[in-house]
Amino acid sequence: MKDILQKFFMVLGATFFIGIFFPQFRLGLAKAVSPILDPLLCLPIHIVILLLATFTALYSTLIQKFTVDYKRMREIQQRVMEYQKKYMKAVKENNQFLLKQLEKQKDEINALQAELMSMNFRSMFYTVVVTIPIWVWLWYRIYDIAEHGYHGLYSGVSQFMVTVPFRGLIHVSDPVIILPWWLFWYLLCSIFIGQIFRRIFKLGW
Repeated sequence: MKDILQKFFMVLGATFFIGIFFPQFRLGLAKAVSPILDPLLCLPIHIVILLLATFTALYSTLIQKFTVDYKRMREIQQRVMEYQKKYMKAVKENNQFLLKQLEKQKDEINALQAELMSMNFRSMFYTVVVTIPIWVWLWYRIYDIAEHGYHGLYSGVSQFMVTVPFRGLIHVSDPVIILPWWLFWYLLCSIFIGQIFRRIFKLGW
């Protein structure tokens, strides 16, 4: 049963990850989660984004805690790092004997790197099952897709305005550096709060 659930969430996560590149998929997914998330719009949009970022930070931290073997991950990282240091040293010194010895270990190192990548991808696909529906709902509401239809990323007219340092009153879709403000605020909150949760749960220690 556990394996079936794992495969289901992996496939669902991969579907969401690929699906967001298609506007109609994003629109359908956003409409599906709107009944759940729309009540949050009674709050200011920056608070809504903060709450959603906090939720996803907590969710992703718990996913990592229960799906990633950090002891094994550290062992693999240490083993790969030691191999790479030896290899670079052997190349620099043109030590053919050592290079031949290291070549024999290459398959083992490749297998360890593949295992490490699998750990990271597994937790990522579990996480996007929640984060992508939240992102597309924010996209759906912020750009007024419900009322105006989808005609391009910045075409919607919305009432979502915020006051930010150095800029004053802006629309949440206005760019900050290269990102729209709402996405910049979401990422900033999720990264900062995620670090707090990682310390609370002693993740990776």
